Amino acid sequence: MRRLLCCLVVLTILLVNQIANAQTNEKWGLRRCVEYALTNNVSVRQADIQARLSAIALKQSKLQQIPSLNFSGNHGFSFGRSLDYSTNVYTDNNVMYQQLGLNAQVNLFNWNSQRNAIKSNDYNYQADAAAIDKAKNDIALNVARQYLLVLLDVEQAEVTDIQLKQSQAQYQNTRKQVDAGALPELNAAELEAQVARDSANLISALTQIEVDKLTLKALINLPADAAFELEVPVIEQIPVDNILEISPAMVFNMAIKSQPQIKVNNLRLLASEKSYASAKGRQYPSISAFGQLGTAFNSSFKAINQVNLGDQPTPAYILNGTDKVYVYSPQAGVVTSKKNFGQLWNGYGSQLKNNFGQGIGIGLSIPIFNGWSARADIERAKWDIKNKELAIEQDTLKLKQDVYTAYNQALGSFHTFSARQKEVAIAERSFDLASKRYDIGAMQTIEWLTNQTNLYNARINTLIAQYDYVFKMKVLEFYKGQGIRL
Repeated sequence: MRRLLCCLVVLTILLVNQIANAQTNEKWGLRRCVEYALTNNVSVRQADIQARLSAIALKQSKLQQIPSLNFSGNHGFSFGRSLDYSTNVYTDNNVMYQQLGLNAQVNLFNWNSQRNAIKSNDYNYQADAAAIDKAKNDIALNVARQYLLVLLDVEQAEVTDIQLKQSQAQYQNTRKQVDAGALPELNAAELEAQVARDSANLISALTQIEVDKLTLKALINLPADAAFELEVPVIEQIPVDNILEISPAMVFNMAIKSQPQIKVNNLRLLASEKSYASAKGRQYPSISAFGQLGTAFNSSFKAINQVNLGDQPTPAYILNGTDKVYVYSPQAGVVTSKKNFGQLWNGYGSQLKNNFGQGIGIGLSIPIFNGWSARADIERAKWDIKNKELAIEQDTLKLKQDVYTAYNQALGSFHTFSARQKEVAIAERSFDLASKRYDIGAMQTIEWLTNQTNLYNARINTLIAQYDYVFKMKVLEFYKGQGIRL
């Protein structure tokens, strides 16, 4: 039994390790990078918090429509001359007192100020919710740009590695010919220097990959020391729309309908208009209804007791001849004593019952002069509307500018990429011819190196143009509302 248990524990540990290793070794594609960023990026999370705060403000404004209900109670001790809350008479006794109350109030009419405030908060909440989409779009676009930059670094490193291997192979071949006396030592030295330059270029390219990977990790909020291996798709297989089949005007019309920033601005404007209507309503009279329940308890620190003093003479008398016979009557006195804590609560329930009172009423509030606060709120709301209208105008113009700029950049990248492809084809043919001439000794080493450098530069420039074109087209797709596709 113990062996079986040990085997199960070992198998469980191995299975967990395999799962962890599989997750660690899983490559990061663009979709995974974007999804991770949308969940963990600080800007997106801050936008989500702001939307939650707006939801709280909306909920609070809605609940303000229902009656308010508040309980109040106080318990204390009074010394010297004070008000007896049970009789509402001032006395000179030291007393313990208690007051209890329940108050309710509800707004009946306020010129729709409260309802307009609710609508304003509702529009603000919708705007903040749309702002989350804007934050997500921005981070997705930035992640895609950085992701493509890392892919470009990888491609450049591969081209640099190919050139290094070509230089090494050519150096080894030349070294043999120099050792055989067929070529001068200068040829081998020039090729050896080229190998050193290509090695330095490869190291620089590999370093740039890691640097740009760290930038991508920061964008998606991934720790710098986390395992991070990118999935490298074939650049030619990345879907790209045909630039010749679209126009900037068409893209702009799509962007107006799909971009969250435009929606945010429109909702902010509606919120400002409702806020203005709410501020105007607050300058007029409002009507409210109220109700209240209350009771009180009062207890003196001293107990008052009546004592029989017996028959005592009074000022009254009767005449018995010439003698005065005074009249006696029974007399009572008052004796006070200090109460203990338990005696202070005698009659608590009966006092609360006897002092219980109720009240209802209608309240009217007419703002006459309040330091110009109501008018100031109206003026601020009015200029806030103007500000939101200007924001819509500015962002619309900027969106149009960005779309037309992106289109022209994409068109320029398309023509540049086409030209670079022709340049590579010519450079490859020239390098092939130069290699054949060099192999038969009809070309000097420096000329062969020049052709090799030209081919290397042509390939690098073509890669840059190709990735630049792909990204520019992805920007256009983003403005069309298609998202980021790789």
